[in-house]
Amino acid sequence: MIATDRIAVPGLSLEFGLVPWDTAACGFPVAQITDLVLDGRDLESPAEGWRAFEAWRDRADVRLVSCRLPENRLRESMWLEAAGFRCIELVLQTETLLSRTPGLRDLSLQIGPAAAADLPHIASIAEEAFTTDRFSVDFRLPKAASGRRYRRWVESVPTHPTQRLVKIEDDGRIVGFFIVESVAGGTCYWHLTAVAPACQGRGYGKRIWRAMLDRHRAEGMERILTTIAVRNTPVVNLYAGLGFRFAPPQMTLHWVRT
Repeated sequence: MIATDRIAVPGLSLEFGLVPWDTAACGFPVAQITDLVLDGRDLESPAEGWRAFEAWRDRADVRLVSCRLPENRLRESMWLEAAGFRCIELVLQTETLLSRTPGLRDLSLQIGPAAAADLPHIASIAEEAFTTDRFSVDFRLPKAASGRRYRRWVESVPTHPTQRLVKIEDDGRIVGFFIVESVAGGTCYWHLTAVAPACQGRGYGKRIWRAMLDRHRAEGMERILTTIAVRNTPVVNLYAGLGFRFAPPQMTLHWVRT
């Protein structure tokens, strides 16, 4: 969660704030629009509120603003596009009930909490593993921003109150990691998941994901939630093959100061 401000004028409700972790990764102020609602056909009143947001953005010297919207929010997405935003990705929230996913019992993989000594290696994996995320594909952003973002995320988990860093090993070698969080109602959210780059393309994906489902089942979890990028078709197919179900897509838009 981020600290947010709100602008509400006739026809427009807008919530926004700075994103400190992305600001640190990018090396310049990054903001996020967390809620945007346009109501009615009067575009002059919303424009007044939007100008107030742009004034805040410019005072804070923000160079990147992101906004995620349901795919059917066309009025809002067109408004953002007219203001210089560009659609960067579509994402899918996906879930499965552990009662409907068969167990595999792949005992060749070892799963457990990452130790402090594992952190540098896992952070290096995170820095290199992600190539289809929105920070990687938006060519207007610094090339190193994506890797720094995920490295910092891994490094921050030991001090996070609820997130956990899980390592997956094969014969003592770390082949992947998950950042997970237990939420209400027996649900576990997978925030960040990766196969080590050196192990990609060798059949680890399905083995690791099935082993993680088995582990959560043993922990008493009932439901797994996560979010994936539509462009990452191997991962979409992996989740489909494991019986996950998909919600309607959402679109992520970026405004970048040029």
